[in-house]
Amino acid sequence: MKEIAWAAYNSPPPNLEPGLEAVNYYEPPNMTYPFGAYFCIMDIDVDTGVAKTRRFYALDDCGTRINPMIIEGQVHGGLTEAFACAMGQEIRYDATGNVMGASFMDFFLPTAVETPHWETDFTVTPSPHHPIGAKGVGESPHVGGVPCFSNAVNDAYAFLDAGHIQMPHDAWRLWKVGERLGLHR
Repeated sequence: MKEIAWAAYNSPPPNLEPGLEAVNYYEPPNMTYPFGAYFCIMDIDVDTGVAKTRRFYALDDCGTRINPMIIEGQVHGGLTEAFACAMGQEIRYDATGNVMGASFMDFFLPTAVETPHWETDFTVTPSPHHPIGAKGVGESPHVGGVPCFSNAVNDAYAFLDAGHIQMPHDAWRLWKVGERLGLHR
């Protein structure tokens, strides 16, 4: 292989440009859809508005699994971004449309400290529309994780008739719900 690559760049056949490249495109006959199921148990301190994820279980199906370690990383990344979106990310604007946050210090970017422990699992349903049965993996946990976190927060307040609590579910918003419902000591 080394000799072939060297020859391709250093002594190409007449009338050919130097180089060794190949391009191939695959146009699937239909889309490949991953899916998952997500469950969240959350505790909320009504006096402070701080929400703590007690347990989060994620089951994903990305079809044929090629590299389980990469898949696990994609699932963890998607779930962490879902957690960030649901529990604190917001870009606030003033009346003229200017961003009010000065930097990412004003934007919730969860680290390993804030991120919950993920219990992950998988099932395999190969896609009939892909040569090896693979599907996407990174977006599914994000798409399913955001409403899962939001539903956990809303379910925690449902028995109090709090109504729908808008995202992001940061401590200030949840504290305001507790204040509105007269839950503070």
